[in-house]
Amino acid sequence: MAIVDVGSNTARLVVFHTAPGGFLRALDEVKESPRLGLGVGPDGTISREAIDRGLAGLKRFERTLHAFGSPRTVGVATSAVRDAPNGRIFVEKVAHETGITLRVLSGTEEARYAYLGVSSSWELDTDLICDLGGGSLQIAATRKGLLKNSVSLPLGALRLTQRFFEHDPPKGREVDDLREHVRANLADALEAIGKEHGRLFGVGGTVRSLAKVAINLRDYPIPRVHGFPLRSHDLEALGELLLELPSEKRWAIPGIGADRADVIVAGLVVIEELLRAGATDLMTVSGTGIREGLALEEIHARLPASAEELARRSVEGASEALAFSVSHGEEVERVARQLFNLLSDRLHWGDEERRALTVAAWMHDAGVAIDLWRHARHSAYLLRNVPLWGLSQREILLASMAAFLHEGDEAPSSWRRDYLPLIRGSDIELARQLGSLLYVAETLQGGDPKFTLPEGSTVLTVAWGRASENGLPPKAIEKVRKPLRREFHLEVKARDP
Repeated sequence: MAIVDVGSNTARLVVFHTAPGGFLRALDEVKESPRLGLGVGPDGTISREAIDRGLAGLKRFERTLHAFGSPRTVGVATSAVRDAPNGRIFVEKVAHETGITLRVLSGTEEARYAYLGVSSSWELDTDLICDLGGGSLQIAATRKGLLKNSVSLPLGALRLTQRFFEHDPPKGREVDDLREHVRANLADALEAIGKEHGRLFGVGGTVRSLAKVAINLRDYPIPRVHGFPLRSHDLEALGELLLELPSEKRWAIPGIGADRADVIVAGLVVIEELLRAGATDLMTVSGTGIREGLALEEIHARLPASAEELARRSVEGASEALAFSVSHGEEVERVARQLFNLLSDRLHWGDEERRALTVAAWMHDAGVAIDLWRHARHSAYLLRNVPLWGLSQREILLASMAAFLHEGDEAPSSWRRDYLPLIRGSDIELARQLGSLLYVAETLQGGDPKFTLPEGSTVLTVAWGRASENGLPPKAIEKVRKPLRREFHLEVKARDP
Protein backbone atom coordinates (compact mmCIF):
# COMPACT_ATOMS: atom_id res chain seq x y z
CA MET A 1 0.00 0.00 0.00
CA ALA A 2 1.04 3.63 -0.42
CA ILE A 3 0.77 6.78 1.67
CA VAL A 4 0.86 10.29 0.20
CA ASP A 5 1.52 13.03 2.79
CA VAL A 6 1.35 16.63 1.57
CA GLY A 7 2.71 19.05 4.14
CA SER A 8 3.42 22.76 4.19
CA ASN A 9 7.07 22.35 3.19
CA THR A 10 7.46 18.89 1.68
CA ALA A 11 5.34 16.13 0.21
CA ARG A 12 6.22 12.46 0.52
CA LEU A 13 5.12 9.22 -1.04
CA VAL A 14 5.97 6.00 0.78
CA VAL A 15 5.20 2.55 -0.63
CA PHE A 16 4.93 -0.07 2.13
CA HIS A 17 4.93 -3.82 2.16
CA THR A 18 2.65 -4.95 4.95
CA ALA A 19 3.64 -8.00 6.96
CA PRO A 20 1.43 -10.21 9.18
CA GLY A 21 0.85 -8.91 12.69
CA GLY A 22 0.99 -5.22 11.81
CA PHE A 23 4.58 -4.63 10.69
CA LEU A 24 5.42 -2.30 7.81
CA ARG A 25 8.47 -2.38 5.57
CA ALA A 26 9.13 0.64 3.38
CA LEU A 27 9.88 -0.35 -0.21
CA ASP A 28 10.31 3.11 -1.68
CA GLU A 29 10.09 6.75 -0.65
CA VAL A 30 9.88 9.78 -2.92
CA LYS A 31 10.09 13.34 -1.64
CA GLU A 32 9.07 16.57 -3.35
CA SER A 33 9.35 20.13 -2.03
CA PRO A 34 6.32 22.03 -3.34
CA ARG A 35 6.43 24.36 -0.29
CA LEU A 36 2.72 25.04 -0.31
CA GLY A 37 3.17 27.24 2.75
CA LEU A 38 5.69 29.54 1.03
CA GLY A 39 4.37 32.96 0.13
CA VAL A 40 0.84 32.39 1.41
CA GLY A 41 -1.47 35.40 1.51
CA PRO A 42 -2.45 37.21 4.70
CA ASP A 43 -5.45 34.90 5.05
CA GLY A 44 -3.41 31.75 4.34
CA THR A 45 -4.30 31.50 0.64
CA ILE A 46 -1.92 29.18 -1.26
CA SER A 47 -0.24 30.99 -4.14
CA ARG A 48 -0.74 29.97 -7.77
CA GLU A 49 2.97 29.14 -8.01
CA ALA A 50 2.77 26.85 -4.97
CA ILE A 51 -0.31 25.08 -6.37
CA ASP A 52 1.55 24.48 -9.65
CA ARG A 53 4.56 23.11 -7.75
CA GLY A 54 2.30 20.84 -5.74
CA LEU A 55 0.52 19.50 -8.82
CA ALA A 56 3.83 18.84 -10.59
CA GLY A 57 5.18 16.90 -7.61
CA LEU A 58 2.03 14.83 -7.20
CA LYS A 59 2.05 13.97 -10.89
CA ARG A 60 5.52 12.49 -10.34
CA PHE A 61 4.08 10.56 -7.39
CA GLU A 62 1.38 9.20 -9.69
CA ARG A 63 4.02 7.83 -12.06
CA THR A 64 5.77 6.08 -9.16
CA LEU A 65 2.47 4.58 -8.02
CA HIS A 66 1.87 3.28 -11.53
CA ALA A 67 5.34 1.66 -11.53
CA PHE A 68 4.35 -0.23 -8.35
CA GLY A 69 1.14 -1.49 -9.93
CA SER A 70 -1.12 1.26 -8.56
CA PRO A 71 -1.37 -0.04 -4.97
CA ARG A 72 -4.10 0.99 -2.57
CA THR A 73 -3.24 4.60 -1.74
CA VAL A 74 -4.15 6.83 1.18
CA GLY A 75 -3.49 10.54 0.67
CA VAL A 76 -3.62 13.34 3.24
CA ALA A 77 -2.85 17.05 3.37
CA THR A 78 -1.98 18.97 6.51
CA SER A 79 -1.42 22.51 7.75
CA ALA A 80 -1.03 24.64 4.59
CA VAL A 81 -4.05 23.09 2.88
CA ARG A 82 -6.03 22.96 6.13
CA ASP A 83 -5.57 26.68 6.75
CA ALA A 84 -6.00 27.92 3.19
CA PRO A 85 -9.32 29.31 1.91
CA ASN A 86 -8.43 27.75 -1.46
CA GLY A 87 -7.33 24.45 0.04
CA ARG A 88 -10.40 22.67 -1.35
CA ILE A 89 -9.58 23.96 -4.85
CA PHE A 90 -6.09 22.47 -4.56
CA VAL A 91 -7.47 19.11 -3.40
CA GLU A 92 -9.94 19.03 -6.31
CA LYS A 93 -7.19 19.85 -8.84
CA VAL A 94 -5.01 17.07 -7.44
CA ALA A 95 -7.82 14.53 -7.76
CA HIS A 96 -8.67 15.65 -11.29
CA GLU A 97 -5.10 15.77 -12.64
CA THR A 98 -3.43 12.88 -10.77
CA GLY A 99 -6.19 10.60 -9.52
CA ILE A 100 -4.83 10.96 -5.96
CA THR A 101 -7.50 11.72 -3.38
CA LEU A 102 -6.30 13.89 -0.51
CA ARG A 103 -8.06 13.99 2.85
CA VAL A 104 -7.43 17.22 4.73
CA LEU A 105 -6.50 16.35 8.30
CA SER A 106 -7.45 18.45 11.27
CA GLY A 107 -4.75 19.26 13.80
CA THR A 108 -6.26 16.69 16.16
CA GLU A 109 -6.16 13.99 13.48
CA GLU A 110 -2.59 14.86 12.55
CA ALA A 111 -1.52 14.50 16.19
CA ARG A 112 -3.35 11.17 16.45
CA TYR A 113 -1.57 9.71 13.42
CA ALA A 114 1.78 10.88 14.76
CA TYR A 115 0.89 9.09 18.01
CA LEU A 116 0.00 5.89 16.12
CA GLY A 117 3.27 6.05 14.21
CA VAL A 118 5.35 6.48 17.35
CA SER A 119 3.41 3.81 19.24
CA SER A 120 4.24 1.38 16.43
CA SER A 121 7.91 1.50 17.39
CA TRP A 122 7.94 2.37 21.11
CA GLU A 123 6.16 1.05 24.16
CA LEU A 124 4.66 4.28 25.45
CA ASP A 125 3.64 5.19 28.97
CA THR A 126 3.17 8.80 30.12
CA ASP A 127 5.02 10.60 27.35
CA LEU A 128 4.89 13.56 24.97
CA ILE A 129 5.02 13.21 21.17
CA CYS A 130 5.92 16.35 19.22
CA ASP A 131 5.47 16.39 15.44
CA LEU A 132 7.15 19.46 13.93
CA GLY A 133 6.12 20.25 10.37
CA GLY A 134 6.46 23.19 8.05
CA GLY A 135 3.21 24.85 9.08
CA SER A 136 2.34 23.50 12.51
CA LEU A 137 3.49 21.69 15.62
CA GLN A 138 1.39 18.87 17.02
CA ILE A 139 1.87 17.80 20.64
CA ALA A 140 0.23 14.57 21.83
CA ALA A 141 0.22 13.47 25.47
CA THR A 142 -0.11 9.81 26.42
CA ARG A 143 -1.03 8.07 29.65
CA LYS A 144 -0.44 4.34 30.12
CA GLY A 145 0.34 4.20 26.42
CA LEU A 146 -3.01 5.61 25.30
CA LEU A 147 -3.56 8.98 23.64
CA LYS A 148 -4.82 11.28 26.35
CA ASN A 149 -4.84 14.76 24.81
CA SER A 150 -3.36 16.74 21.94
CA VAL A 151 -2.94 20.27 20.67
CA SER A 152 -1.98 21.77 17.29
CA LEU A 153 0.00 25.02 17.26
CA PRO A 154 0.96 27.33 14.36
CA LEU A 155 4.66 26.82 15.12
CA GLY A 156 5.86 25.12 11.94
CA ALA A 157 9.43 25.79 10.80
CA LEU A 158 8.46 27.33 7.44
CA ARG A 159 5.68 29.45 8.91
CA LEU A 160 7.94 30.85 11.64
CA THR A 161 10.83 31.50 9.26
CA GLN A 162 8.60 33.65 7.05
CA ARG A 163 7.14 35.52 9.99
CA PHE A 164 10.25 36.27 12.06
CA PHE A 165 13.34 36.15 9.85
CA GLU A 166 13.99 39.06 7.51
CA HIS A 167 17.71 38.35 7.16
CA ASP A 168 19.77 35.32 6.18
CA PRO A 169 21.34 34.38 8.52
CA PRO A 170 18.83 35.85 10.96
CA LYS A 171 19.80 38.68 13.28
CA GLY A 172 20.06 38.00 16.98
CA ARG A 173 17.00 40.09 17.77
CA GLU A 174 14.96 38.10 15.23
CA VAL A 175 15.94 34.84 16.91
CA ASP A 176 15.15 36.32 20.32
CA ASP A 177 11.70 37.46 19.15
CA LEU A 178 11.01 34.01 17.72
CA ARG A 179 12.15 32.30 20.92
CA GLU A 180 9.89 34.48 23.05
CA HIS A 181 6.92 33.74 20.77
CA VAL A 182 7.51 29.99 20.83
CA ARG A 183 8.06 29.95 24.58
CA ALA A 184 4.75 31.70 25.26
CA ASN A 185 2.78 29.38 22.98
CA LEU A 186 4.35 26.24 24.43
CA ALA A 187 3.70 27.31 28.01
CA ASP A 188 -0.02 27.71 27.31
CA ALA A 189 -0.19 24.43 25.35
CA LEU A 190 1.55 22.31 27.97
CA GLU A 191 -0.61 23.83 30.66
CA ALA A 192 -3.66 22.79 28.66
CA ILE A 193 -2.66 19.19 27.95
CA GLY A 194 -0.90 18.53 31.24
CA LYS A 195 2.75 18.79 32.19
CA GLU A 196 3.10 15.29 33.61
CA HIS A 197 5.19 13.24 31.23
CA GLY A 198 8.22 10.98 31.05
CA ARG A 199 9.94 10.92 27.68
CA LEU A 200 9.80 13.41 24.84
CA PHE A 201 9.61 11.96 21.31
CA GLY A 202 10.33 14.04 18.23
CA VAL A 203 8.80 13.43 14.79
CA GLY A 204 9.16 15.26 11.49
CA GLY A 205 11.65 16.17 8.80
CA THR A 206 13.30 19.01 10.70
CA VAL A 207 13.84 16.80 13.76
CA ARG A 208 15.36 14.08 11.58
CA SER A 209 17.62 16.56 9.77
CA LEU A 210 19.01 17.91 13.04
CA ALA A 211 19.59 14.35 14.24
CA LYS A 212 21.49 13.50 11.04
CA VAL A 213 23.79 16.49 11.50
CA ALA A 214 24.38 15.59 15.16
CA ILE A 215 25.11 11.97 14.24
CA ASN A 216 27.75 13.11 11.74
CA LEU A 217 29.30 15.61 14.14
CA ARG A 218 29.50 13.06 16.96
CA ASP A 219 30.56 10.12 14.75
CA TYR A 220 27.78 8.19 16.45
CA PRO A 221 28.01 4.36 16.44
CA ILE A 222 24.52 3.74 15.00
CA PRO A 223 24.05 6.00 11.97
CA ARG A 224 20.24 5.88 12.08
CA VAL A 225 18.00 8.68 13.26
CA HIS A 226 15.39 6.36 14.76
CA GLY A 227 16.07 6.19 18.47
CA PHE A 228 18.81 8.82 18.37
CA PRO A 229 19.01 10.78 21.66
CA LEU A 230 19.02 14.44 20.58
CA ARG A 231 20.29 16.29 23.63
CA SER A 232 20.45 19.91 24.73
CA HIS A 233 24.20 20.07 24.18
CA ASP A 234 23.70 18.76 20.62
CA LEU A 235 21.23 21.55 19.94
CA GLU A 236 23.56 24.13 21.47
CA ALA A 237 26.40 22.98 19.21
CA LEU A 238 24.10 22.93 16.17
CA GLY A 239 22.90 26.44 16.99
CA GLU A 240 26.45 27.76 17.12
CA LEU A 241 27.08 26.19 13.72
CA LEU A 242 23.86 27.05 11.91
CA LEU A 243 23.13 30.55 13.19
CA GLU A 244 26.31 31.92 11.66
CA LEU A 245 25.72 30.48 8.19
CA PRO A 246 23.46 31.69 5.38
CA SER A 247 21.08 29.09 3.99
CA GLU A 248 23.18 28.34 0.89
CA LYS A 249 26.05 27.26 3.16
CA ARG A 250 23.81 25.27 5.51
CA TRP A 251 22.76 23.27 2.47
CA ALA A 252 26.31 21.92 2.20
CA ILE A 253 26.17 20.36 5.69
CA PRO A 254 25.49 16.59 5.49
CA GLY A 255 21.95 15.93 6.73
CA ILE A 256 20.47 19.26 5.63
CA GLY A 257 18.84 19.31 2.21
CA ALA A 258 17.88 22.27 0.07
CA ASP A 259 14.30 22.10 1.33
CA ARG A 260 15.43 22.53 4.97
CA ALA A 261 18.39 24.88 4.75
CA ASP A 262 16.37 28.08 5.11
CA VAL A 263 13.93 26.82 7.78
CA ILE A 264 16.08 24.65 10.00
CA VAL A 265 17.11 27.46 12.35
CA ALA A 266 13.48 28.19 13.23
CA GLY A 267 12.94 24.47 13.75
CA LEU A 268 15.98 24.30 16.01
CA VAL A 269 14.58 27.09 18.17
CA VAL A 270 11.23 25.28 18.51
CA ILE A 271 12.95 22.06 19.60
CA GLU A 272 15.17 23.88 22.09
CA GLU A 273 12.12 25.49 23.63
CA LEU A 274 10.29 22.15 23.69
CA LEU A 275 13.08 20.66 25.79
CA ARG A 276 13.11 23.70 28.06
CA ALA A 277 9.34 23.68 28.51
CA GLY A 278 9.37 19.96 29.18
CA ALA A 279 12.18 20.28 31.75
CA THR A 280 14.28 17.66 29.96
CA ASP A 281 17.59 17.62 28.15
CA LEU A 282 16.67 14.77 25.80
CA MET A 283 14.39 14.27 22.82
CA THR A 284 14.25 10.74 21.41
CA VAL A 285 13.96 10.92 17.64
CA SER A 286 11.35 8.64 16.09
CA GLY A 287 11.72 7.54 12.50
CA THR A 288 8.07 6.51 12.48
CA GLY A 289 5.31 9.08 12.44
CA ILE A 290 2.23 10.20 10.55
CA ARG A 291 2.77 8.09 7.43
CA GLU A 292 3.27 4.90 9.42
CA GLY A 293 0.29 5.83 11.58
CA LEU A 294 -1.94 6.16 8.53
CA ALA A 295 -0.78 2.84 7.10
CA LEU A 296 -1.16 0.99 10.40
CA GLU A 297 -4.71 2.22 10.80
CA GLU A 298 -5.50 0.92 7.31
CA ILE A 299 -4.26 -2.59 8.16
CA HIS A 300 -5.91 -2.56 11.61
CA ALA A 301 -2.67 -3.06 13.54
CA ARG A 302 -3.06 -3.60 17.28
CA LEU A 303 -1.73 -0.52 19.05
CA PRO A 304 -0.43 0.29 21.55
CA ALA A 305 1.68 -2.81 22.15
CA SER A 306 4.43 -3.96 24.48
CA ALA A 307 8.08 -3.48 23.53
CA GLU A 308 8.51 -7.23 23.12
CA GLU A 309 5.48 -7.50 20.84
CA LEU A 310 6.76 -4.63 18.69
CA ALA A 311 10.16 -6.31 18.50
CA ARG A 312 8.57 -9.60 17.51
CA ARG A 313 6.66 -7.93 14.66
CA SER A 314 9.94 -6.39 13.48
CA VAL A 315 11.81 -9.70 13.53
CA GLU A 316 8.99 -11.51 11.74
CA GLY A 317 8.92 -8.78 9.10
CA ALA A 318 12.70 -9.00 8.69
CA SER A 319 12.53 -12.80 8.38
CA GLU A 320 10.00 -12.49 5.60
CA ALA A 321 12.17 -9.98 3.75
CA LEU A 322 15.50 -11.77 4.29
CA ALA A 323 14.31 -15.41 4.27
CA PHE A 324 15.74 -16.55 7.60
CA SER A 325 13.85 -18.76 10.02
CA VAL A 326 12.62 -17.41 13.34
CA SER A 327 11.49 -20.80 14.71
CA HIS A 328 15.02 -21.94 15.65
CA GLY A 329 15.63 -18.57 17.30
CA GLU A 330 12.45 -18.97 19.34
CA GLU A 331 13.64 -22.35 20.63
CA VAL A 332 16.99 -20.86 21.64
CA GLU A 333 15.22 -17.90 23.25
CA ARG A 334 13.02 -20.20 25.35
CA VAL A 335 16.09 -21.95 26.80
CA ALA A 336 18.13 -18.74 27.17
CA ARG A 337 15.30 -17.06 29.05
CA GLN A 338 15.31 -19.85 31.65
CA LEU A 339 18.96 -19.11 32.35
CA PHE A 340 18.35 -15.38 32.32
CA ASN A 341 15.60 -15.70 34.92
CA LEU A 342 17.87 -17.73 37.20
CA LEU A 343 20.74 -15.25 36.95
CA SER A 344 19.01 -11.88 36.67
CA ASP A 345 18.73 -11.12 40.39
CA ARG A 346 22.32 -11.94 41.27
CA LEU A 347 23.61 -9.99 38.22
CA HIS A 348 21.14 -7.10 38.57
CA TRP A 349 19.72 -7.56 35.09
CA GLY A 350 16.42 -5.94 34.17
CA ASP A 351 14.06 -5.34 31.26
CA GLU A 352 16.69 -3.81 28.96
CA GLU A 353 18.97 -6.83 29.25
CA ARG A 354 16.03 -9.21 28.84
CA ARG A 355 14.85 -7.50 25.64
CA ALA A 356 18.38 -7.47 24.22
CA LEU A 357 18.80 -11.21 24.90
CA THR A 358 15.36 -12.03 23.49
CA VAL A 359 15.91 -10.26 20.18
CA ALA A 360 19.49 -11.54 19.92
CA ALA A 361 18.16 -15.09 20.34
CA TRP A 362 15.49 -14.60 17.68
CA MET A 363 18.06 -13.27 15.20
CA HIS A 364 21.33 -14.91 16.25
CA ASP A 365 21.37 -17.01 13.07
CA ALA A 366 19.76 -14.41 10.78
CA GLY A 367 23.16 -13.88 9.16
CA VAL A 368 22.77 -17.15 7.22
CA ALA A 369 20.57 -15.06 4.90
CA ILE A 370 23.86 -13.49 3.78
CA ASP A 371 26.27 -16.40 4.17
CA LEU A 372 26.60 -19.44 6.44
CA TRP A 373 30.28 -18.79 7.08
CA ARG A 374 30.89 -16.06 9.65
CA HIS A 375 27.11 -15.83 10.00
CA ALA A 376 27.37 -14.57 13.59
CA ARG A 377 29.04 -11.40 12.28
CA HIS A 378 26.39 -11.03 9.59
CA SER A 379 23.69 -11.48 12.24
CA ALA A 380 25.28 -8.72 14.31
CA TYR A 381 25.24 -6.42 11.27
CA LEU A 382 21.58 -7.14 10.54
CA LEU A 383 20.61 -6.48 14.15
CA ARG A 384 22.17 -3.03 13.90
CA ASN A 385 20.67 -2.18 10.53
CA VAL A 386 17.21 -3.71 10.04
CA PRO A 387 14.31 -1.73 11.55
CA LEU A 388 13.82 -3.13 15.06
CA TRP A 389 10.94 -1.50 16.88
CA GLY A 390 10.42 -1.54 20.62
CA LEU A 391 14.13 -1.40 21.49
CA SER A 392 16.37 1.49 22.43
CA GLN A 393 19.61 1.96 20.51
CA ARG A 394 21.55 0.60 23.49
CA GLU A 395 19.39 -2.53 23.55
CA ILE A 396 19.92 -2.99 19.80
CA LEU A 397 23.67 -2.66 20.21
CA LEU A 398 23.69 -5.14 23.12
CA ALA A 399 21.72 -7.62 21.01
CA SER A 400 24.10 -7.13 18.10
CA MET A 401 27.20 -7.68 20.24
CA ALA A 402 25.66 -10.75 21.91
CA ALA A 403 24.88 -12.29 18.51
CA PHE A 404 28.42 -11.56 17.34
CA LEU A 405 29.86 -13.32 20.41
CA HIS A 406 27.49 -16.28 20.62
CA GLU A 407 29.89 -18.68 18.89
CA GLY A 408 32.79 -17.87 21.18
CA ASP A 409 34.60 -15.16 19.19
CA GLU A 410 36.47 -12.46 21.09
CA ALA A 411 35.07 -8.95 21.28
CA PRO A 412 36.96 -6.68 18.86
CA SER A 413 39.13 -4.14 20.67
CA SER A 414 37.55 -1.38 18.57
CA TRP A 415 34.15 -1.83 20.22
CA ARG A 416 35.07 0.06 23.34
CA ARG A 417 36.19 3.03 21.27
CA ASP A 418 33.54 2.89 18.55
CA TYR A 419 30.52 2.21 20.76
CA LEU A 420 31.48 4.23 23.83
CA PRO A 421 29.06 7.13 23.15
CA LEU A 422 26.18 4.68 23.40
CA ILE A 423 27.15 1.82 25.70
CA ARG A 424 28.01 1.85 29.39
CA GLY A 425 31.40 0.91 30.77
CA SER A 426 30.47 -2.70 31.60
CA ASP A 427 28.32 -3.36 28.52
CA ILE A 428 30.96 -5.30 26.61
CA GLU A 429 31.25 -7.72 29.53
CA LEU A 430 27.45 -7.84 29.64
CA ALA A 431 27.29 -8.61 25.91
CA ARG A 432 29.82 -11.41 26.41
CA GLN A 433 27.62 -12.87 29.15
CA LEU A 434 24.48 -12.63 26.99
CA GLY A 435 26.38 -14.21 24.09
CA SER A 436 27.41 -17.07 26.39
CA LEU A 437 23.75 -17.65 27.34
CA LEU A 438 22.94 -17.88 23.63
CA TYR A 439 25.75 -20.37 23.11
CA VAL A 440 24.61 -22.56 26.02
CA ALA A 441 20.97 -22.36 24.95
CA GLU A 442 21.76 -23.25 21.34
CA THR A 443 24.00 -26.13 22.38
CA LEU A 444 21.47 -27.67 24.77
CA GLN A 445 18.09 -26.77 23.26
CA GLY A 446 17.80 -30.11 21.41
CA GLY A 447 17.43 -31.90 24.76
CA ASP A 448 14.69 -29.58 26.08
CA PRO A 449 16.72 -28.77 29.23
CA LYS A 450 15.30 -27.67 32.54
CA PHE A 451 17.64 -25.73 34.84
CA THR A 452 17.72 -25.29 38.60
CA LEU A 453 19.98 -22.95 40.55
CA PRO A 454 19.20 -22.63 44.26
CA GLU A 455 19.64 -19.18 45.77
CA GLY A 456 23.27 -18.62 46.75
CA SER A 457 24.41 -21.81 45.01
CA THR A 458 27.09 -22.00 42.32
CA VAL A 459 25.90 -25.37 40.97
CA LEU A 460 23.59 -25.27 37.95
CA THR A 461 21.68 -28.52 37.56
CA VAL A 462 20.49 -29.55 34.10
CA ALA A 463 17.74 -32.11 33.64
CA TRP A 464 16.74 -33.30 30.18
CA GLY A 465 13.20 -33.14 28.97
CA ARG A 466 14.11 -35.43 26.08
CA ALA A 467 16.59 -38.27 25.92
CA SER A 468 19.94 -37.44 24.33
CA GLU A 469 19.39 -39.93 21.48
CA ASN A 470 16.59 -37.65 20.22
CA GLY A 471 19.11 -35.19 18.89
CA LEU A 472 21.31 -33.83 21.70
CA PRO A 473 25.02 -34.48 21.11
CA PRO A 474 26.46 -36.75 23.82
CA LYS A 475 29.17 -34.23 24.77
CA ALA A 476 26.91 -31.20 24.73
CA ILE A 477 27.08 -30.78 28.51
CA GLU A 478 30.87 -30.70 28.36
CA LYS A 479 30.78 -27.92 25.77
CA VAL A 480 28.89 -25.55 28.06
CA ARG A 481 30.92 -26.06 31.22
CA LYS A 482 33.69 -23.63 30.28
CA PRO A 483 31.56 -20.56 29.34
CA LEU A 484 29.33 -21.03 32.38
CA ARG A 485 32.34 -21.26 34.67
CA ARG A 486 34.17 -18.37 32.98
CA GLU A 487 31.27 -15.89 32.78
CA PHE A 488 29.12 -16.84 35.78
CA HIS A 489 31.38 -18.89 38.09
CA LEU A 490 28.95 -21.80 37.85
CA GLU A 491 29.60 -25.52 37.87
CA VAL A 492 27.27 -27.73 35.84
CA LYS A 493 25.70 -30.92 37.10
CA ALA A 494 23.69 -33.06 34.68
CA ARG A 495 20.76 -35.14 35.83
CA ASP A 496 19.12 -37.85 33.73
CA PRO A 497 15.47 -37.34 32.69
